[in-house]
Amino acid sequence: MGEALRALRQRAGMSQAEAASAMGLGSGEAWRVYEIGKAPTIFKPGVQFRLASAVNANLADLHAERDRIAGRAPVAARLAGDPFRGGERTELPIRDRIQAGAWLLADDTIQEFPRTFPAARDGRYPFANQWISEVAGDSMNLLGIYNGDFVHCVDAIDISYYPRHGDVVEVERLRNAGRERELTLKQIEMTPSGFVLSPRSTNPRYQEPLRLNDGVANDDEEYEVRIRALVVTSMRRF
Repeated sequence: MGEALRALRQRAGMSQAEAASAMGLGSGEAWRVYEIGKAPTIFKPGVQFRLASAVNANLADLHAERDRIAGRAPVAARLAGDPFRGGERTELPIRDRIQAGAWLLADDTIQEFPRTFPAARDGRYPFANQWISEVAGDSMNLLGIYNGDFVHCVDAIDISYYPRHGDVVEVERLRNAGRERELTLKQIEMTPSGFVLSPRSTNPRYQEPLRLNDGVANDDEEYEVRIRALVVTSMRRF
């Protein structure tokens, strides 16, 4: 998100100090914290609105720029092209296998005939992209989500999702400017220093939480960790 904000500022021909002044921040350094992804409040829709407005843009511009940098189609185009959107559907597409534990590399191969699972869309989010992900691993077994289960996901961007304590979410880690995606399943936990993404497992291997921010991997490769979807229910096959 920080890279998208920087691109919008540069497009507007503004310095960091000018953008900070337009938003009411004290200095260009305060703005820079957002651009490098070190301000956790950048994921709040209200803050995103103010940041975008400061550089003569809007939320749609900010999200579209992030999608462009990540190589994704804009939200409107993804929804328009989703055959499972709208109407009374009795099936949802199975998009990914998602690791309940360590990260699992996502398969971005386009499926001409995607697998489906019999499940109704969540009517609380009539205009949001929705899909099924298949769970691998046991890092969420304390919540009754087991290896081989399905989870019903709702696109976080489409619903302007902001983290709430106790929510289960599908988390995405982007590498190589978004060309490589890894997925995992976690639960939101609010702490005095902000929210973290926690496993809920009896397995001692999966106890450490993740933090939602931009960062640097051990090999100095930049990556971005972000919430991809809100999980609204889990389902088990017999």
